[in-house]
This record gives sequence, structure tokens and C-alpha cells, in this order.
Amino acid sequence: MLRQSIVFLILCIAASGCGSSPSPTAASTTVGLAGVTLSSPTVVGVATITGTVTLLGVAPAGGATITLASNNAVVTVPASVVVAQGAVTQTFTVTVASSDATSVSITATYSGASVATTLTIGRLTLKNITLAAPSVAAGSSVNGTVTLTGPAPPGGALVTIGTSDANASAPASVAIPEGSTSQTFAVATAGTLPGSGATTTITASYGGSTWSATLTIAAKLALQTVSLALGVVPGGLDVTGVVTLTAVAPPGGAAIALASSSPDATVPGSVIVPEGALSQLFTVTTIDAPPSTTALITATFAGASQTAGLAILAYPNVTGVTCSPATTTGGTPVSCAGTLAAAAPAGGWQLALASDNGAASVPGSLAVPAGSSTFQFTITTTTVPAATTATIQIVDAPSGLLLFTLARTVTP
Repeated sequence: MLRQSIVFLILCIAASGCGSSPSPTAASTTVGLAGVTLSSPTVVGVATITGTVTLLGVAPAGGATITLASNNAVVTVPASVVVAQGAVTQTFTVTVASSDATSVSITATYSGASVATTLTIGRLTLKNITLAAPSVAAGSSVNGTVTLTGPAPPGGALVTIGTSDANASAPASVAIPEGSTSQTFAVATAGTLPGSGATTTITASYGGSTWSATLTIAAKLALQTVSLALGVVPGGLDVTGVVTLTAVAPPGGAAIALASSSPDATVPGSVIVPEGALSQLFTVTTIDAPPSTTALITATFAGASQTAGLAILAYPNVTGVTCSPATTTGGTPVSCAGTLAAAAPAGGWQLALASDNGAASVPGSLAVPAGSSTFQFTITTTTVPAATTATIQIVDAPSGLLLFTLARTVTP
């Protein structure tokens, strides 16, 4: 029996142990490729964007080398990119070298599996043409700008320029430098035009697209209009005015002289239309000085004048209203007296009164005689089952301007 045990022990040792489990061996795991994406799936013309490859899990020791490819030579990508150990993604640069419309497939391959994405390249065309000013005086010039839908390709982009008539001239073409999206150019105008001036169309063409801009050429720089934001205003309120030229102001601007026919409306002595601008705002300051009047605002430039009328409404200034008795019981009349800041002018003031509650009624109108600085009226009340509030408004009858508001509570 002992001999049998010794033999069994020897056999167990030779067989790498009796009853013991084998040591585990680390398995080699390959992470799959999840996808490839682009920072912009669509570009216009020459461009550089960013691509990203993504794994299904973290990259193994030593990283994961992803093979990249483009099916069109106009789009280049690096031959491969490495996702660092422990990382899930890695970016790479995608370079577009053509402005022709096409679609390009970019493929990423790892561990025998491939994924792809599509980059759409839009055709590079002209986006627009703009002018620095919509109108100029004859003999002056204005800058134009042509803009592409994307950066110009290697060698630049040559945009064709044209004018509709001889009243304006421009270069036959404008070169937009490589990588730029726009370029300016000068449009010159004829020195002499008919009294009515002219309108010229400036066109630009590139990549099968044509755009145009309209330029108005004034026979000479002159004052076109003076206008006011309001034609009627209560005295004491300011009004905004604007002077407008027939063309943009020259270097140094254009000084427009201003004047008012009434002391109730004052304006600055002059206003400057800035260089390159068509118009400029100014303020008309009015005062409340009876009687109502109309002021004529005159603007003058280069010996010619334009005018605008402003009606200034004078109105009474009600400083306060007191009533007696102080508390109002329904069915009891209430006597009220109002005070003006100044005596009524010749002809007096016409006031309108209104109440929003039938429990407290007022006369529809009353007259303040010339020279008087006070006025009186009576509130007629009715009996009420519960306390109620009436709002009474005093209005300048000719203008409808609200002068004073009075609240009275009528009690049972």
C-alpha cells in the first residue's frame, strides 16, 4: 500500500501537480472600430476640416493604428493615425484642394474592418457684390466688394466685373487671393451728368453665378430733404429731424445749416453729415408757450434749402386739484378746484372732463378764462351699496392731451 502511494505521488508531480488548477493566461483582445466622422460633412471649395476615428473601447497597449484612405485625390488624409493606449478617439486633418462640386468617401480600417463617411464638396461660386454707398455724386468714386461662397482656390479666383453704361467704370476683373473670400475694387463715375443724374448697374460673375448692385449717381451733391419724425407735437417735447443728401457726403463730411422760424422750436445752427453717409439726425427742442404755433424748420446746403413744418401745441399745465369734502359719500356733491402753473392766455383754455364710473359724474367740458390760473367743477355722486372708486381725467380739449388724473372713492 505504501508503495502504491509513493508511485501515485511521483505520477502526480510529473503531471504538474495533483488537484491544483492551471495558472490563467491573459487573452489577446482586439477592440473594434466604431466609426469615422468629420467636423463638417459639407464644405465649399478649398478647405481644411478635422476628422475623428472612434474605437468601440479603449486602445490596447501600444495603441491602435488606424489606416485612412480617400477615394478622390482632391481630398487628402494621412495614411494612418494612432489612437493612443487607453484612448478611444483620435483626430486627423482632412484637406480639400478643389473648388469643383463632388462627393468623396473617406475610409478608416482597423483589424480587418472598415468604416467610411462621405464629404460633400459644394461648388465655389459668387455669393454677392456690394457697394460701400448706394449713391454718389458725379465725378466721385465708391468701393465695391465681391464675395465668394468659400475661400478662393490655389492661384486665386478671377471675378469678372461689368457696368451697364458709361456713367460708371470699373476694372474688367478682380482677383480674390488664394484662401480669401472677398476683394474690394473701385467704381469711378463720370464727371458730368444730366440734371436728373443716372442709375448704373454693376455686375460681377464667377463660377456660373452673376450678381448685381445698383448705383445712383447724382448730377451734383445737394440737399435732398429735411424731415421730422412728427408733424405735430405738444410744446415741451423734443422731435427728431433728419437731413438727407442726394449722394454720400465727401471726405470731411457735409455741413448743413439749420434754422427755425419760431422761438418755440430751436435747432442747432448746423449739422454734419459724416463722410460716406447720406443723412444725419438732429433734435428740435420745443417749449410750451401759448398760443399754439407752427414752426418752419429750414435746412440749407450748397445754396439750396428744404423745409419742414412742425405744429407746436400749447396746453395748460395743471399742477393740482383739491376737492371738498375730503371724503365722498354717495349722493353728496363734491366741489373741486384746479390750479394752473400759469394764467390762461388770450382766448383762455378749453378743458374736457371724463369719469370712468357713473357713481361720480363730471361736466363734459369747462372753460378757463383768459388771465385765470384756477378753474372749478363739481362731481355729482349717487348712492352706492358699497365703496367704489372713480377715476376722473382732465384733458386739453383741442389736442386731447391728458393733463391730470384724479381718483375719488365714493362710500355708502
